[in-house]
Amino acid sequence: MPDTKNTFNSIAKVYDRINNIISLGKHKRWKKDFVTKSNMNGKILDIATGTGDIIRLIKEKYPVSECYGLDPSQNMLKIAKEKSQNINFLKGYAENIPFENKMFDYVTISFGIRNTKSIEKSLEEIHRVLKDNKYLYIMEFSRNENPIMKLITNIYLFLFIPLVGLLFGKFKEYFYLSSSINKFFTPKEFNELLSKNNFKVLEIKSFNLGIVTIYTATKI
Repeated sequence: MPDTKNTFNSIAKVYDRINNIISLGKHKRWKKDFVTKSNMNGKILDIATGTGDIIRLIKEKYPVSECYGLDPSQNMLKIAKEKSQNINFLKGYAENIPFENKMFDYVTISFGIRNTKSIEKSLEEIHRVLKDNKYLYIMEFSRNENPIMKLITNIYLFLFIPLVGLLFGKFKEYFYLSSSINKFFTPKEFNELLSKNNFKVLEIKSFNLGIVTIYTATKI
């Protein structure tokens, strides 16, 4: 597995533009749907914040007292800080979250959990920094086991996305990202992993033909 920090540092300048193309313009709707899952308040941590879209939407929509965006990519964080001046952005990894125990009311992570070095260690750290009975929201691509959908998904992952990356001179980076999607869990498998790591899954919502899934869970 390559160093994802270097991968995202490399694509930071074109990340938002490519996202818009490969999602066929739908990523903004996905993010809005993700943010409207709950009436958030208190302290919020957005992990793998990238260019800061999710935490910025949360800040605009809810009366949060403190909000933080965490990401290992310095180049991504630079863009996030340019787009949002009133959010606390800091460099760090999901496997070693630089905050005290039971500090946050909500933790969010969108399209980032699959790119962590250790998903289970990341979930352990998220569990540590969440207050008791508080909420974790994850939005991520899902592996589809339906044969027809799997074929369609593979065309999208290994032809369309790398081709778009190639047009921007980032074929290797986007081929890796496509591979990471293909290797990720099905919703059922990820539900089991969350339960194994002391989260109670309240809702699983899949959309876009099952390609994208939102998980709502609480710390137990």
